[in-house]
Amino acid sequence: MSGSSQLKALIEERFEQFTGTYNAGDIKGFTEMYTEDCKLLPPGSVTKVGRQGIEEVSTGWKAMGLTKVVVTVDDVGGTEGSDTLYSYGQYEFLKDDGSLADTGKYLIIWKKVDGVYLLAIDCYNSNK
Repeated sequence: MSGSSQLKALIEERFEQFTGTYNAGDIKGFTEMYTEDCKLLPPGSVTKVGRQGIEEVSTGWKAMGLTKVVVTVDDVGGTEGSDTLYSYGQYEFLKDDGSLADTGKYLIIWKKVDGVYLLAIDCYNSNK
């Protein structure tokens, strides 16, 4: 497996945990996927800072009936062993009944903290 393939596999594994915590309703586990000083740049809203901001937004998503998120990684960049990587790709939010609520794209900056990549900057935009 090439270096870029290994990085993509690593980030896909992190996203499995990311979506798994959100989809299970584990908001605390979901927020812990982010660095303590993270920035979330949601469409049509101000930047949310820190895990408290992530908790606020993700709790809002759940309250709106967005019960499941699916993430596809298009590409990952950076240097293997680096403390910082980026990834971009597609996302889907699904409602309780499994119907599609939203689809869009994202760009994430990952930062290695204590040997684990966490989301440091998360920017996403709806395709609607």
